[in-house]
Amino acid sequence: MTINDVSLLGKKVLVGVIITLIPFIIIFGGLWLTQKLLSENHKSDPATTNSPKSTTP
Repeated sequence: MTINDVSLLGKKVLVGVIITLIPFIIIFGGLWLTQKLLSENHKSDPATTNSPKSTTP
């Protein structure tokens, strides 16, 4: 194997790793962002929450 062969093989491996990692980054980044946005919007003010009222006098 020549230096050019090793260089080409290294480039192919690097491109393969990048192509594999990009979808994982997109998926897990989207999940993280969704969790972050939902957890911020899910916080409720305790004074405005409705507690169950009893029907017995």
